[in-house]
Amino acid sequence: MNVPSGSASVPVLERLRAETRPHHDAIETAINLTSATLTLGSYRHTLARFHGFYRPLEVGMQAAGGWADHGFAVGARWKTSLLEADLRSLGVNDPAALPVCTDLPPHANLAAAFGCLYVLEGATLGGQIINRALEKSLGITPQAGSAFFHGYGERTGTMWRAFRAALTAFAVTPCDRDEVVEAAKDTFSTLHRWVETGKNHP
Repeated sequence: MNVPSGSASVPVLERLRAETRPHHDAIETAINLTSATLTLGSYRHTLARFHGFYRPLEVGMQAAGGWADHGFAVGARWKTSLLEADLRSLGVNDPAALPVCTDLPPHANLAAAFGCLYVLEGATLGGQIINRALEKSLGITPQAGSAFFHGYGERTGTMWRAFRAALTAFAVTPCDRDEVVEAAKDTFSTLHRWVETGKNHP
């Protein structure tokens, strides 16, 4: 585990912002859903890849257990159903038949699962910008194709703050913080690989 020197006492959210920034920037560039030249086919393909990643990862994170012990209702944050609804709106009759990622980040325990969820919840926060861009470029709305990026809608800010508070309360030891950060970095990396691989297999 490659942990920066002197990071043991740094708050977990501060570490996450700093240490995942390159990974975040890389995948944002790779996906580029705010481009004015985005096509409907490209958008649908990206949603399919997201579905193939989120579906197994959310099942695995749920199985990690221990969420309720920390007063965190993780089930309210799953996005697979939103991706399925969007895909059906865009002409995919059976989303369950789409390819599923098997190269998932570590998520078997709560620390790792929190790290994965940091990436997914951050994507929901950033999805508000993407949602507006999609409506402008493709005429797609949350009611028909962009429910995933609409996320929690007006509750997005509240849900993000609640997640930050839960993560901060959980990651109180240096070991937990290290595992959260490494899992977040792995989540960005594995999602990036999955999306990039999919570009060669429409």
